[in-house]
Amino acid sequence: MDYEELMSIRIIPKEIAKSKTKALTDNLYHTPYKDEIRLFSCLKQGDLKKLVFEMKQLGVQNITVGQMSDDELKQRKYMAVSFITLATRYAIQGGLSESTAYTFSDDFVQKVDKCKTKMGINSLMVDAAIELTNKVSLCRKNLNYSPHIRKCVAYINKNLGEKLTVNSVAESCGLSSDYLSKLFKEEMGVNLSAYITHQKLELAQTLLWEGYDNEKVCDTLGFSSQSHFISLFKKEYGITPREYVALTRT
Repeated sequence: MDYEELMSIRIIPKEIAKSKTKALTDNLYHTPYKDEIRLFSCLKQGDLKKLVFEMKQLGVQNITVGQMSDDELKQRKYMAVSFITLATRYAIQGGLSESTAYTFSDDFVQKVDKCKTKMGINSLMVDAAIELTNKVSLCRKNLNYSPHIRKCVAYINKNLGEKLTVNSVAESCGLSSDYLSKLFKEEMGVNLSAYITHQKLELAQTLLWEGYDNEKVCDTLGFSSQSHFISLFKKEYGITPREYVALTRT
């Protein structure tokens, strides 16, 4: 993932931020509040595709903040803490439990504290936004499902890069494959194997939109071959990955 594209940051020097001279401040300002709301609302809704789109839009325009430290690394760390504070609140509003959200936030701050590079902090923020959005999405979808199915779906979404099978998922849930398959079909209305494929393809769409080629998508999501991936993609969406990319670029 191109973290620089998603996290292009411009910092307003403190001497300019304090200036009363219009000529100095016309083109230097904080990212508008409405843009922040639009971004974090995607997280609240659990809408990953829209979140990535909004992050790219902000990346093109530059995320603009005031100077909080003379040390560039500390500046990014302060930004990251501000970010996770807002992101956590929106995730809770989206339905994520407080305990899950606050634990996630604490873990994130510890990672930021140990980080030694600006790019590393950028990547932590991007990954955290995506992971929180996925957590909210999962929570919103699974409120009415049994604990077994919630655990099953959580495992699948966390391990989409692995070569998932019905047996491996059932083993992770401590259930027999036959019992889990039957329970999954009853509650979700689709076969477990079909659900696994669908989730991989949904993420594949996002990766293609971000600029991944077929080979990289296959490597990332554990498809056995490019031809198999293309065949599954076309069966699911009626177009090939190449055609999908062309449509998203128009």
